[in-house]
Amino acid sequence: MEAHGVAALLQATALAILLVLGACNAPPPIDPSQQLIDRGSDLFFNETFAFNDSPAGRFLAGSDPQGVGIRLDATQVIAVAAFLRVLNALENTRESLMLLEDAGNKGFLERRLTRELLGRASVETNDGIRVLSNAGLHPLAVAQLELAQAQIDEAGRSAFRRSERISNAIDALRKACAELVEAS
Repeated sequence: MEAHGVAALLQATALAILLVLGACNAPPPIDPSQQLIDRGSDLFFNETFAFNDSPAGRFLAGSDPQGVGIRLDATQVIAVAAFLRVLNALENTRESLMLLEDAGNKGFLERRLTRELLGRASVETNDGIRVLSNAGLHPLAVAQLELAQAQIDEAGRSAFRRSERISNAIDALRKACAELVEAS
């Protein structure tokens, strides 16, 4: 791959990461009809050098009479942003599941490590809730994530029935994943 191609790929990757972070950390929209549309998404998909200078963008521009590479309308930007949010929530859920499975395997004498793992799982689960609910996406999955969050928090506060609460949280996270995958 030539140096220009590598630079364009790195720039596109960096912009994609910024887009995902922006989509996932955006505050709830004031106007529900404007969900997930923001100037940053539109700029990224329609006006950035990296996106339209990709091999696909150059190919499309070369075959278009006006030389337009990739141009998404508002509906398409919404769909891509929603897709990225779901991917982010799935990754948060995957990470929470790994942390909970690890916490569930710790013995009584490893309480401090177990609480640390539960705290990290709580953060990941909360991020998944925020990412989806800020955009009004997948309320059934959000309900399962909230149930998991409550079980994780209870498991972190008490040593009694900790294994049961971890198991309940894992079940709720798996249901949330199934809901996100089936509904998407």
